[in-house]
Amino acid sequence: MKKKMEFVVANANDPPSLEKLAGMLTRAIEGAENAVDCVQWELSQEDGVIRCQFPFGPEPLAKKGYCDRVGRVLAEYLLTEQEPSLLRGLFRKRLDSKDEVELDALIGEAVSLLDGEPEMEDNWTGRGRERRLQKLAGRFSHYLGDHERLHLDGFLRFRLRDYRAEVREAAEAAIEERLMERQYQEFMSVLKSMVEWQESRAQTVHVLHSGGDAFRLLDEEMRPLEKEEAEPPQWRAEQEEEESLVVSRLLAVAPRQLVIHTPEPDSQVIRTIIGIFGDRAELYPDVPAH
Repeated sequence: MKKKMEFVVANANDPPSLEKLAGMLTRAIEGAENAVDCVQWELSQEDGVIRCQFPFGPEPLAKKGYCDRVGRVLAEYLLTEQEPSLLRGLFRKRLDSKDEVELDALIGEAVSLLDGEPEMEDNWTGRGRERRLQKLAGRFSHYLGDHERLHLDGFLRFRLRDYRAEVREAAEAAIEERLMERQYQEFMSVLKSMVEWQESRAQTVHVLHSGGDAFRLLDEEMRPLEKEEAEPPQWRAEQEEEESLVVSRLLAVAPRQLVIHTPEPDSQVIRTIIGIFGDRAELYPDVPAH
């Protein structure tokens, strides 16, 4: 006994995408036992339909096996082909942007959020790509077990609403992170301009950073820099107050040369200091005893 299945691709006017899905299905089914002799395919690019026949036979396990294989392919196709397009549409609408480079970067950030480490049991996000594949594949397989026709676009719209909601949530998180980064870079530019135009009150300042929020500021004679009353600037809300005070004191002094001694050159506060002072800053891995 043969069972006829139809796969309707929503982007019927995109032959390469349709052919890609057909190829993915073919490769998956070819891995099955005696697949070449038993599966019949028909690809219609005019109406965007992929039709195939599977000889399921009387055994329900055989039918489930084919449904699982096809469901896995459809899940892979959804994540690789449709998810980036869905994200691109969300970003264009939300940001009113046509910058494809920026959109590609945002898509990459959103997908990274979706493919993150496991967090919540029933959440699409933070489950890892393989777990997302398994969950989507299970949805497709279950549906194919009871239906002969599957419309991918309709399935995505009406039966995967929770998935689409999580994609939107990841898109919003990526946008928020990008906007925060822009604000941070703009503020860094302001601080950098302040240093360039401000009169220097010291020739050289040594920053001794032994790790974490442990800082000492020394003058060119390696004597403790005189402390001044200064409020920590709101240059990064999540930074510790001690780190903010270090940046504030350096901004007040605006040295011509800044010598930074640290075992953690990639720490946020060190990168911030270098970003502000630019060519004035020199980085050394040693922390002299003093």
